[in-house]
Amino acid sequence: MIPLSRAAFQRFSRSRTSDLRPLASAFTLIELTVVMLIIATLAALLMTGASGAFERARKTQAKNDVTQIVTAVNAFYTEYGKYPVVSTITTDAFYGTLPTGVIIPTGCANAGTNDVLFNILRGIDTTNNPRAIVFLSPNAARNTTPPKGGISQSAGTVGQYMDVWGSPYAIVIDSDYNNQIVTTPSPYSDTDGSAGPSPLRLGAIAYSYGKNGKPGGGAAASSAFVSESGTAAKFKSSSDVLSWQ
Repeated sequence: MIPLSRAAFQRFSRSRTSDLRPLASAFTLIELTVVMLIIATLAALLMTGASGAFERARKTQAKNDVTQIVTAVNAFYTEYGKYPVVSTITTDAFYGTLPTGVIIPTGCANAGTNDVLFNILRGIDTTNNPRAIVFLSPNAARNTTPPKGGISQSAGTVGQYMDVWGSPYAIVIDSDYNNQIVTTPSPYSDTDGSAGPSPLRLGAIAYSYGKNGKPGGGAAASSAFVSESGTAAKFKSSSDVLSWQ
């Protein structure tokens, strides 16, 4: 064996080491474009799924709210032998706010914005609830414009019970005590039974206008809401939430 000089050994070592290094690699423009498209597609799918989950959560919360409102009205009736409506109203009573272009449900008298009702049910109005019994105790609304998901503390809607999209809940009460709500199938104009039977044999109903801020589907009531599928004044295909469904 011929011994290597130190210089030759060093050259040999460097050569062997360089041979073992991995070859440099890089994304081509096409590969980078494909990766970006995959990431964008996954992000879109994630956002769509999250949006759907949020909307389902809102509808669930609204359903719980309208159910509790009706339960509170019926509990008031059980306690006092009458509904929380002033005696001067002799037809069904409507509590709520009517968006622009929306008329009061057929057969109803306007009993005021819904804070009038909830002041009674919350034990604040001791003239109409002399024992100051608390039949309902909603959370405060989130401080947004409009306020959402509770009792508003904002100017213009103070004391009103707002749904999760920012509209005051609407309530109709059988204050003529004929065991039916309004003379049409419901506050909606559906004729296929989508919005319930005709008449509604109930003492009280409550409902949310959904994400477009007015009864039924279609265009948004204002810039604070979003348009949706369906037809104005028709419950079918809308995001509205009804206590009787």
